[in-house]
Amino acid sequence: MKILRLALALAALGCCAQEPKYIGAGGCSGSNCHGGTAPLAEKDSRIQGNEYAIWSLNDKHSRAYKVLAEPRSKRMAEILHIGNPQTDTRCTVCHAVGSPERSKSDGVACEACHGPAERWLGPHTQANSHAASIAAGMIDTKMPRVRAATCLGCHLGTKDKVVDHELIAAGHPDLNFELDTFGAAQPAHYREIKPQEGNTLPRVRVWAVGQAAALGAGMRLLAARAGRHWPEFAELECYQCHHELRLDSWRIQRGYGNRRPGSLQANLARTEVVRVLAAHAAPEQKAALDGALNGVASTISNRLNDGAAIAQAANRAAQQADLLVARFEKQDFTAAQAREIAAALAAEINRIANAGVNAAEVATMSLDSLAAAITGNSPAAQSAMTPLYDYLEHPSAYQPGTFVTLFRKAVTAAN
Repeated sequence: MKILRLALALAALGCCAQEPKYIGAGGCSGSNCHGGTAPLAEKDSRIQGNEYAIWSLNDKHSRAYKVLAEPRSKRMAEILHIGNPQTDTRCTVCHAVGSPERSKSDGVACEACHGPAERWLGPHTQANSHAASIAAGMIDTKMPRVRAATCLGCHLGTKDKVVDHELIAAGHPDLNFELDTFGAAQPAHYREIKPQEGNTLPRVRVWAVGQAAALGAGMRLLAARAGRHWPEFAELECYQCHHELRLDSWRIQRGYGNRRPGSLQANLARTEVVRVLAAHAAPEQKAALDGALNGVASTISNRLNDGAAIAQAANRAAQQADLLVARFEKQDFTAAQAREIAAALAAEINRIANAGVNAAEVATMSLDSLAAAITGNSPAAQSAMTPLYDYLEHPSAYQPGTFVTLFRKAVTAAN
């Protein structure tokens, strides 16, 4: 309690007016801190003790800065008239986040996720100091909504961390994110949350919060872009333009429903799975969510040049997403409910598949998360997901019917 009171008192005195600084990954590498070579027994320690080794040897984040020196990055820099991507802040703002200027080669380091450690590095070594560390600026990644916001800062972007249409056209991968799937793919350097009363399937809760948080962050980013510089084509569904116009094009075969052919469409990857999730896990909020999302789609389709109206519609949708986040972070998801949601995704997969390859990718990652939680990462379920991921590696060849067949097979294996 003394440490917590001290941290709060310092903040009240205004000593924290300046932004705290990054210490660098080396500050976490002590052998008696996070730099061990083997994990500690859970009965002996609340941390694994080898987090630094896991990050430096196995985590792709540690190589994010080095990626900027690869041929593809250099070619992107030439196209964008960037002299050196390893020194240009447009690139390093994400590829070296968490690393101080002197050690940018560390890439995306510890403090990218855990917060600049200048003020909390010392206090957090004390017993029962978690609250004091949070007060001093540590990011509380144990909370799914906080973890989602932290990841989305780079994996979606902000007004200061920008992957726009220009950058994508130059060769940067489009950003599509799912919190639980990305977290599971990252080498685990933390204790997994164990099932407990009121949180039967922790991974499903993380997935649900992540879906709603990504929708909210995406809508706020859309609102910011619409209010400042519009149209920004990175906010729209890519393959509505980048597709074949032959008679057998799946988009021509599908038709456009109530939309005028050629009218533009918001990026549905952020919306279509959330609609299914809300319908089955928050049914009383479904109508408001659908109304807000339909408002965004309609405004973009019919009033593309009205950035202010698009921003207003997007902010309304973000408010609905925030309500879902608050609900899901307290909601218990059981195996029965997870199976129900997976079945609902299968029932809606034609609609999702027809929304485009990016929406199909989010549906795939969502099914992967649900299947892993339901089956305990069974080899059969994992094997069933592989054809889906392999198929989505070639978006220009995407056909909704083929994807739907593969998806339904995977759903059967997940149960």
